[in-house]
Amino acid sequence: MQKQIGMLALLGALGVAAPAQAQREPQAKLRVMSYNIKHGMTNATCPQPPRPSADCQLDLQASIEVMRAENPDIIGLQEIDRFWARSAFLDEPAVIAAALGMEHYCYAPNLDHAPDSHSVVPHQYGTAIISRFPIFECTNTLLRRVGTTEQRGLLLASINMRGVPLQFYNTHLHTKQADRLLQTADIAAVIDAAPAGPKVLVGDFNARSTFTSTFPEMLPIYARFLDAWREAPIPGPGNPDGFTSPARLSGFPTSRIDYVFVSPHVNVAGT
Repeated sequence: MQKQIGMLALLGALGVAAPAQAQREPQAKLRVMSYNIKHGMTNATCPQPPRPSADCQLDLQASIEVMRAENPDIIGLQEIDRFWARSAFLDEPAVIAAALGMEHYCYAPNLDHAPDSHSVVPHQYGTAIISRFPIFECTNTLLRRVGTTEQRGLLLASINMRGVPLQFYNTHLHTKQADRLLQTADIAAVIDAAPAGPKVLVGDFNARSTFTSTFPEMLPIYARFLDAWREAPIPGPGNPDGFTSPARLSGFPTSRIDYVFVSPHVNVAGT
C-alpha cells in the first residue's frame, strides 16, 4: 500500500488572483491524501468462509488507521472493492467513510462484474474520493487502453471547500507504458475542457519520477499541473524523495509512482 500527502491552500473565490492580489485574499487550507490500499490487502488472514484466492489477506482496518493517522480532509483512494469475496463482501467506500467520520464520498467502478468466481453477488472495483466537505457532483471518465488490458478511469468530485469550488480528480493508471501514454493524454483533454478554478489531481500513476526527471507519459500532466512534492517548501520528514513504491511491510520504497498535483490556483504548504 502506497500513499502521498499534500498540505494545500486554495485561494478564495475561484482562485484566479494574481500573486500580489492573492496575498490579500482569504485562503482555504486543506490536507489531501492519495492512497492505493490494494482492496485492504495486508499479511492478515483471509476471511473464512470462503477463501477465494491467494491474494486475499484482508485487514481493511489497518488501512483505515493509516488514513486516520494522516488526518486528511480529502482522500483519493485506488484499488477499492465493493462486494468481492476477497474483501469479505464489504462496500469498502462506505465502510471507510463511516470509519473516518467523513460522510461525503463518491465511487467509480472501472470494473463492474456480475456474479462469478470472485463473488456470488454483483461486484465492482475502482477508485473513490472521500471528503470532509460536501460533494455536489461526481463523474467518471473511462480512459483509453491498448487491447483488452484492465480498464482505468479518471474520477472527478466537485467539492464545496468552505465556499471555494474545488475540482478534485483521482486516477489509477496502467502498469504498461503504452496504456499510460493514452491515459495521460485523455486526462489532459478532460482538464483542458474543465471550467476554470482550483484543481487537484491525485493517484497511482505507475510512472516513476524524481525531482529532476520523469517518464515521458507524465509530460501532459506536468504541462498542466504543479507537482506538490516538488513545490513543497519543506519535504516530508523521513522521506525527502517522496518515494512510495514498492509498498512492503519491511524495507523502504525506492521510487515514486503516487502523486499529488495541483493547478496554479493552489499553493503547496508542505508534504
